[in-house]
Amino acid sequence: MEHYDIALVDEIRKRLNASYDEVLVGLEEGGGDMLRALATIERHREEQREAGESGELVGRAIGLAKEGRLKGLRIVLGDRAISEVPLPKGIGGALIGELVAGLLSQMKVELVERDPHEEEFGEGERGEQYPGEDAE
Repeated sequence: MEHYDIALVDEIRKRLNASYDEVLVGLEEGGGDMLRALATIERHREEQREAGESGELVGRAIGLAKEGRLKGLRIVLGDRAISEVPLPKGIGGALIGELVAGLLSQMKVELVERDPHEEEFGEGERGEQYPGEDAE
């Protein structure tokens, strides 16, 4: 285990109101560098906040579904609803709602940059097709 200067630990704790555990993880992942440790702690806190928000949504969806009050699911991108999925009433709607809410809680969106040397959009590095893409 690495040993860190207590003055460095105290400074990080003071700047972010962080626990010793948070500081230790930050320093270990940041290679002992103060700035990297601060960034690591902030990133971990943001990830925890996002996970908590996702869990709240899932919990609310499950509660509404169990009460039979979940009418459907709306997928929103920015300020615009891009899809709305109606759910059947009763136990079927509750089960589907729980399943979909569970799946959505496990999803994340990632950006995939196109290689400037690729000839055509939609092809992977070896020319394989993405799921749902028609063959030419």
